[in-house]
Amino acid sequence: MNHIDTDEFEDCLELARTLLGGGDDDEDLWEANEQVNHALGLRPEHGEAWVLKAQVLSSLGDDAAAYAAIELGLRLEPENAEAHYVRAAVLGDLERYDEALEELEHAFRWLTPGDDWLVEDLYYEKSALLESAGRADEAVAVLEAGLRRFPDSAMLRAGIEPLRRAKVRHMLRVLPGGRA
Repeated sequence: MNHIDTDEFEDCLELARTLLGGGDDDEDLWEANEQVNHALGLRPEHGEAWVLKAQVLSSLGDDAAAYAAIELGLRLEPENAEAHYVRAAVLGDLERYDEALEELEHAFRWLTPGDDWLVEDLYYEKSALLESAGRADEAVAVLEAGLRRFPDSAMLRAGIEPLRRAKVRHMLRVLPGGRA
């Protein structure tokens, strides 16, 4: 691959990331999809491009296609923590919670020093999956562990407060025959 193709490939991925991060505008997501497709046309063996493709497809609500894309990404980069994180998120969207939680353990296992940016998200995603699986106490414990590591995390604090309130409401239910 020549220098021009490499620059074009990187530019496509960067634009796709920007469009994906811009919100939930369907036009932006479809444009991100086109950019990733173009990049994959240049370098179909690039695992990170497949991971990005899975994220775009997931944002577009195409869980089956997102799953296929992340499987390709993981086949090309089996030790990529972000790829395992994305696979866990897609499995969660498919309501395959036990598999998703197992996949998050793989993501934690494959973290490298350059993946520090991902750790906070892994805690949040794990708690969300546990909550979705009906395991609220474990979800709170995961968020508390995350907050010990990231005490200033607004994301983790935002995740834990509703779970704590729900637990208190559950404990304060009126007992049959009791007075309100």
